[in-house]
Amino acid sequence: MSNKILDGKVALITGASRGIGAAIAKRFAAEGAIVALVARTLEESDGRDGSLRETASAIKALGGECHTIQADLSDPEGRTEIVDEVVGRFRKIDILVNNAAWLQFKHITQVPHKHLNLGFEINLGAPHDLSRGAFEHMKSQGAGWIVNISSATADNPPPAPYDMNDRYTSFNKDGGTTIYGATKAALDRLTTGWAVEVAGSGIAVNSLAPVAAVATEGALAVGGWDKGDHMEPQETMAEAALQLSHRSPENLTGRIVRSIPLLKELKIVTKSLDGETALPDFDYSDS
Repeated sequence: MSNKILDGKVALITGASRGIGAAIAKRFAAEGAIVALVARTLEESDGRDGSLRETASAIKALGGECHTIQADLSDPEGRTEIVDEVVGRFRKIDILVNNAAWLQFKHITQVPHKHLNLGFEINLGAPHDLSRGAFEHMKSQGAGWIVNISSATADNPPPAPYDMNDRYTSFNKDGGTTIYGATKAALDRLTTGWAVEVAGSGIAVNSLAPVAAVATEGALAVGGWDKGDHMEPQETMAEAALQLSHRSPENLTGRIVRSIPLLKELKIVTKSLDGETALPDFDYSDS
């Protein structure tokens, strides 16, 4: 008899063509979940690394089961059908991971209104709409888990006087992440509101962010990082998301958590994405 954590569970994961979303999908599949993968990129044809087909192939190669859904989450009408498709195919939905996000590194004075709207539409509107779509199904099942992937950029920069020799202050000045951080701060508040308003329904709603930039191919390509930088491995985010997707909502809901501190709190060892190997602790003290 299998003793995998997510045996029999159906998980919907957005932004699953690459990066953190793909890592979470692989980790969930390794623990027995049937995974519905959502992203814009179905095939690797737009010059970007990663695609739904690639993630699906990796999952199937390990014996997992998955289903791909190509969707544009900036379209409110198009995204309303995603949960229906998952439930229509698998008869239920147990887990929703809202990972897809829009981000453009740009100085705040150079951000047009259309990008402000786009950021909030994808980073806040889509998680809310998908959560609404999944809620009644989860409620009728008596259990469900919603994990919203957030960011440390949601934290407010310290006020003046500014010390530009401080790495955190310097990043906030020059990183161009103000709009992204604002959408993620809103997502954190949405998370806690959802959690308390659906309390007692058997549904856990939590927000999860990494403690450092995550070492995905996308981050290395566009973030100005290299493999020598102190970056969090994608496995820690996948492991933390897994822990938020099966525990009792009575004990773990309404939390705004960081990956490594959560794993330390729960005394969980991070495993490889296939679930086969325990990984060494990640030292984030200098992140």
